[in-house]
Parts: sequence; structure tokens; C-alpha cells
Amino acid sequence: MNDSVGVVRTTSSFAAVLRDLRESRSLTQLELAAAAGLSVDAVSALERGRRTQPQPHTVRALASALQLRDADRMALLSALGRGGEGALEMPSRTLTPRAPSPPSVEVVGRDGEVAEVVAVLGATPGRLVTITGPGGVGKTTVALTAAAVVAAERLDAVYFADLTDVTDPDDAVAVMARAAGSHADTVDGLAAHLAGTSTLLVLDNLERVTACGPHLGELLVAAPDLVLLATSRVPLRVRREREVRIAPLDPASAVRLFGERLAAAGAPLVGSGDEEAAARLCRRADGLPLAIELLAAGAARLGPRALVERDDQLTDLPLAGPRDLPTRQRTMAATIEWSCRLLSPAAQRLFPRLAMMPGAFSLDIIDAIAAPEGAGTLGALAELIEHSLVTRDDETAPVTRYRLLEPVRRYAFESLQPPDREQVLRGVAQWALRAARGHGARIRSRGDMTVVEQVEIDRHVLRLGFDQLIDAGRYDDAAELMWLVWLPLWMSGHTYEGCAWTGCLREDDLSERGKARWLVACAGFNRVATDLFATAERAMQLAEQIDDVSLAVEAAIFASAAALRLENFDGSRALLTRAEAHMKEQLDVEGDVWAAVHVPIGHGDGALLRGDRSAATRHWRDAAARARELGSGFSVAVVLAECAQAACGEGRLDDAAVMLAAAAELAPQRNGHKPRAHLAGAAAVVAAGLGDMASAQDWRDMAGKQTETDSDELGERFRGLVRQADAVFGRD
Repeated sequence: MNDSVGVVRTTSSFAAVLRDLRESRSLTQLELAAAAGLSVDAVSALERGRRTQPQPHTVRALASALQLRDADRMALLSALGRGGEGALEMPSRTLTPRAPSPPSVEVVGRDGEVAEVVAVLGATPGRLVTITGPGGVGKTTVALTAAAVVAAERLDAVYFADLTDVTDPDDAVAVMARAAGSHADTVDGLAAHLAGTSTLLVLDNLERVTACGPHLGELLVAAPDLVLLATSRVPLRVRREREVRIAPLDPASAVRLFGERLAAAGAPLVGSGDEEAAARLCRRADGLPLAIELLAAGAARLGPRALVERDDQLTDLPLAGPRDLPTRQRTMAATIEWSCRLLSPAAQRLFPRLAMMPGAFSLDIIDAIAAPEGAGTLGALAELIEHSLVTRDDETAPVTRYRLLEPVRRYAFESLQPPDREQVLRGVAQWALRAARGHGARIRSRGDMTVVEQVEIDRHVLRLGFDQLIDAGRYDDAAELMWLVWLPLWMSGHTYEGCAWTGCLREDDLSERGKARWLVACAGFNRVATDLFATAERAMQLAEQIDDVSLAVEAAIFASAAALRLENFDGSRALLTRAEAHMKEQLDVEGDVWAAVHVPIGHGDGALLRGDRSAATRHWRDAAARARELGSGFSVAVVLAECAQAACGEGRLDDAAVMLAAAAELAPQRNGHKPRAHLAGAAAVVAAGLGDMASAQDWRDMAGKQTETDSDELGERFRGLVRQADAVFGRD
């Protein structure tokens, strides 16, 4: 063996000493790693100086593999700043095993999750179970509770290893061994220590050393009676692993936890005002137990209602959690920052951009707001989901959507830089305009009613894009977006919000086409305005001047409806005839199902107001037949239901009842429970307006049912509502 003392005396850092010692023995990093039982990455990190404080067992393994003489051993120790040869010797003291402690407070709302973990641990392939979820969701609490249940049932021993401060996978085994009362620092040594015992080893906070997953697989092979239960913000991604994902608390459990934490602080909820405030704060926390605890800490001092009143200042409120929590969990910012440190640069760039979205968002939206250099956006999103910073939203929707839990979103929003913010807003505006054009074409030209649901889901993003178009001075584009989505917004009941949209634009800022679109949207949203006729007529004239047939037809239909409210029946009929003349040309060019269906609906409204119910029903049937003839999914029943709601607002309860009876007849027979539930909800409003509260409750109960209702029975019930309204209004 070469004497390397002369070499190491001229160097000082541990990295340089180790490298010189290895090279003096003609060993590669791979050979040294194999001899020491370490990974090549670990040896490389030590020699590059990326790891400056290796664990004693690591130094012992290196010294043994290098077969160091006394002088070299001392040089290696000196480079670490550790004196005495005892630092490289195996400690002789006895270690005390560390058993898990039960949760220090009552566990709220986690019975189902605990039962799931216990069941998976008891399954044959369940020897490595990882509990994952966002920071502050209560993974450790669930793990400790499940461990207590399993230990009482069938185990000889349960040990708890906290891996929070471990950053190197090679050190993880030694930390696990110490928790089990062993000085072992290898998989084989730990397996030998656990031999012959049925053991559960709880590994807490494994997210920083998920690369130790292969070591865990080897350990399970070497120790067949061992079961591992890990908590981590990300899965280990090894084949033996069974993942159990923990979600935030449901609303009832969240409020219960909030109330219990307040009571523990001597400030219980008092009265309905406090209870309502607690529910709002729990929604703000999005069900995250840690966020609830932090808000409860503030509410115990200031009161729940005071926190709600200062909701916009909560981010700046210096709330601190209980001192018996780890430092990283005493604030939500620290908890989320802990997760962010583990992200790749691409995920770190995307994360704050997503915070601009106040609700759920689709992949198309993510692509629109990603950084220009954001290649691999899908991979960055997958990483954020894996780290529990982004979650999948309602998976029953036609398009998969994602969202950030509200505490996470607020943290990310604060870290968004102004240039990125402006770029995101421009991307949202472009996406919103592009999406609105697609929605408008589908619902007007093809009568695709699924657009209504999609606009409802993306409403918050569309509004954000609309506002950005106005801020950027793109007023005509904003008017176009509003015109394209007014119909689905109106059909989903957002009339007041739509009127607020129209109030954001000024006529003087718009071109002739922009004015026409704006006026049509104004008429569509506010059908009871006193100036509706003048608004719609101006829109029609402008549309005819710029030769926009579709706009002209839409405006004529609204002008006709306004004329009916003024009891100008001849004028209304003339406007519909004018719309039909335009429509012939329009349908020859590109088709306009909305117009084709609404003209006979308008004729039906006129007949109803003239008292000719039979003629009205005939026209509505013609509208439904026209939709079917054009191959459209447009639902005349849904339109009539909305018209009935408007009639209720005008006090025309008898007319509303007639519309609902006709809508029930025209509602889809197949998979028709949703439109029929909508009709039943409208019928409840009519019945309540007639003073029959018992009948109103019956209608509400029917609206809440998701089962199919017999068509004949439903029709008879609506006809009964018409008779009831006629009796109140004194009709024969």
C-alpha cells in the first residue's frame, strides 16, 4: 500500500483529502463506493465538496474501504475538524429504540383514512405503504393513528424514524437503524437486527430522500417480517409501494376542527355569526388542517368574524402555530416553502403562474400562461401534482381540470414577479378570446348545449381575460368576448354578473361592430330594462349597417321581446318576420341554430301574452322540431325554463306555469333528469309565489332527486300547477 501522508499534509479540505487518498490507491469512485457500501453519487458529492458534514458511519465506511494508516486517518479527521480516533470507531453505547407517540390532540375527520391505511398495511402486498398529500394535510397524524391500531392488533414492535433532516439516501438506513435501537448502517445490518420480530417501522417526512426507495426494497427482502409505513409529500415510485393519498378535510370536519381548536384556546364559537364565520374561514383554508389550526390561533385572539372582515389582510397577519409543531409547520408559508425547495426549475417557474387562476383550470389554460421558454409544461405540472401543490379537480367534468388549494395559491401568488404577472394576464386574455370564439360558434351554429357547462366552469378565467382586454385597451375584443358568452352565462343564471360585465365598457370606446355586440349582450342580460326596446333596435340597425346578419337576427329577436312587453304585438311580429328574412340568408351561409329556434319561441311568447296558450305551445313545439331537424342539441325546454324564471320576476306566475308545462313536455325523454330537475326547481318558485309552500317543498324535493321521473306523472303535475295558477289569477 502506498504511503500517502506526504500528499494529504499539503491539503486541508475533506473533499481534497478524500480524493487524494482514493487516487493514491488507484481506485475509481465506483470502486471506492462499492467497497464502502455507498452510492457513487455520495462519493462524488463528498469529493466535490457538496457534502461537507458526512455522518460518522459514512466516514468509518470510507476509512475501512481505503485501509487507512493512522496518519491518514488523522488527516481525514482533521479535515472534518473532528479530533480523536474515537470518531471513527463504532460507538459502544446502547441505543434506546424510538417508539411512535400518539397524536397530541384529538384526531378529527380522519376515521376513513386511518381505516384505509390499516387495511392496506394488512394486505399481502402492503409491506411498503406511503401516505402522501400536501403539506399540512395531516399525514403524520394519520400514520401515527394507524400505527397505534396495527400495533395493538398484530405486531411485536413499532419504531418511529424522523427523516426530516436527512438529505442523503445513504444516511437514511442509519437513521432508521438508530430508531430501532441499532448501530447498523447497512441494509443487511438493520435486517439482522430486526430478524425474528414482526415490526412496523414508521418513516416520517421522507420527501427529501425519496431516492432511498431502492434501499427500502432491499430491506423488505432481507427482513420478511418488516412492514414500512412512510409519510411523504411525494411518492417513492418503487414497485413495492402502495400509495394512500390524504385529501383535505370535508367542510363539516373542517368546521369541527376549527371549533375544537378555538375551545381549547378558551374561545369557543358563540352564536350563528361565529359559526358562519368559521365556515367561511375553513373554506378559505380549503380544508387543510394546518391552515385551519393557524386561522383558529388568530381567531382565538381576534374573533372569527374579525378575521372574515379582514380577509384581504390575513396573508400579512403574523399567525404562528403551536410551538410543539416542527418549525417548518408553524406557518403555512414555511410549510409550502418546504415543498417548493424540492421542485425542478421548470416546476418552480410554472407554480406561481398558476396562482393567477382563482379556480380550476384546464391544460389549455396552463399552456397559455406558461413561460415562453416553458418547454415541458406537462412534466412540470405532473411534478407539481406529485408534490401535492396542484390537485386534480372534479374528474366528472368533460375536460380534466386542476387547481391549487387556496392557502397554496395565496402563497404562490405572492411570489409571482410583476413581469411574469403581466405575461400571464396577456396569455389569459388570448386564451379567453379564443375559447369564447369556440364556445360562441358551438352554441349558435350547432346548438351545442354542453357549452353552457363549460362556460360555467371557466367563468372566472373568462372574466379575468375580459378584464385584461379592457385594461389593455382592447375594447372591441372585450365586447366580442362578452357577446360570444352572454348566452351560456344567461342560461346558467348569471344575469347580474353579466350586467356587471356590460357596465365595464363605454360606447365611445367601441367601433360600430363593437357597439352592436355590446348592445346585443346588454339586451340579452337585462331583458327587463325599461330601455330594452331602444337598445335592441339600435343594435339591429348597427348590425344591418355593417352587414352582420347573425348580430342583426339576434338583435331583432330581443327587440321583438321588448315590443311584447310594451304590448306592441304587431311590432313584435314584424320584427320576427324581419329576423326570418335575415335568417334565410344566414342559414344558407353558415347556419344559426340559436336564431332558427328563437324565432318560433318568440312567436310563442307573443301568443302567450295575447292569451292564446294553444298557439304558444304549437310554436314552442315547432321550435323543438326545428332544433331536431338541424341536428342540434339545443334544448328548447331549458330556454323555456329560463323564460319562466324571468316571467316569475315580472309577476307573471300564470304564464310561467304554462311555459314550464310546455317545457316538461319537450324535455328530453332520455337522460332527462337534469333538465327536469331544473324545471322542478323553477316550479318550486312558482308555487311559492302562489303561496302554496307545501307544494313548493314537494317541487324542491323532486328537483333534488337524481332519478328519472315518469313522463306522464311529471306532465300531470305541471298541468296541475297551471290550474293552480289560473285559480289564483281568476282564469277559467
